[in-house]
Amino acid sequence: MTAARAPQVVLACDFFLRYTSLLAGGLARAGAGVTLLSRDHELEFGGRTGAAAAFVDAAVTADVKRRLLPGRVRSPRGAAAALRTRAAIGREAPDFVHLQAGIGNDPRLVLASRARRGRFALTIHDPVRHPGESTSRSARVGNRLLVRTAGLIFVHAEALRDELLEAVHPRAPVVVVPHGVEPAATQPLPPRPRILFFGRLDHYKGLDVLLDAMDEVWKAVPEAGLTVAGAGELDDHPALGDRRVTARVEHIPDREVPDLFAAATCVALPYRQASQSGVGSLAKRYGRPLVVTRLGGLPELVDDGSGLTVSPQHPAELAEALIAVLTDRALAERMGAAGARAAEDRSGWTAVAEATLRAYEEHLPRRAGRG
Repeated sequence: MTAARAPQVVLACDFFLRYTSLLAGGLARAGAGVTLLSRDHELEFGGRTGAAAAFVDAAVTADVKRRLLPGRVRSPRGAAAALRTRAAIGREAPDFVHLQAGIGNDPRLVLASRARRGRFALTIHDPVRHPGESTSRSARVGNRLLVRTAGLIFVHAEALRDELLEAVHPRAPVVVVPHGVEPAATQPLPPRPRILFFGRLDHYKGLDVLLDAMDEVWKAVPEAGLTVAGAGELDDHPALGDRRVTARVEHIPDREVPDLFAAATCVALPYRQASQSGVGSLAKRYGRPLVVTRLGGLPELVDDGSGLTVSPQHPAELAEALIAVLTDRALAERMGAAGARAAEDRSGWTAVAEATLRAYEEHLPRRAGRG
């Protein structure tokens, strides 16, 4: 009897390259053959030359094939590159094709991946667009078409599944697979209390709500510090002038991220609109407790005991929760340890990959990328 052929998977993305790379590594460790297809831009990495390739190299195993699609969406050379890539992927005879939301920005990636109607998987990270986000009309049309024609859809939390079903009514089955977390890399809590707000400085993330809460935090914990780190626009606020606040308004290189979390007692996600949070997954990896708003998939993120939930846009309630964590080191340590355990047991990338492979086998025909 011959051994069963290992499933061959094409993962394709435009953005979400971090997520897709880590999933590719997990799928390869779970026994799949993997091709990772993306564009050759560095936009997700602050435009730093070589940063994307360095991240992918660290995330995947050596046997993951990497294919980069060069050129612009509408250029003749770009179209020719897509056709060449499609032919090369066809020779690899993929069993399953898995796209990431947003790939409709560049239809060449869909063409090159060999995705076929009703036969590909699609991960939707944010079922409802965040306030203030803008996309082109062609990208919106392309992304809606992908939702309608997918054979399988993944989301990262039960609340997001409900949100997607209500907003879009997809025809495909919707499967919940948690956002993966890298192996725990915990360090002891810092000697002085400090809150970390990390990630893009978009209005929907509620930094202003956190800044409004800081007066109450400082009344109870005068020595508490706050670090704000991420690219975007930082609106004026009186709290930003306080010497206890450190603001880094820039893209934070990956090599500096561990030190940011190591210097924090807890991580705040005071979002006014939310789906899930890669920052929250990072906090759990580094063993840092979370204070999150009760929106989208954020409560499910901390249902393992790794954090506290508060009402959105409620500075007083947010301050109360932050004070509880900052003034009770034992509580902060228990929450951080719970998050790190969950990162290993429930949401590690190999476990996520195995759940993903089971969903492929249940809902998609093999050789979905043929033809």
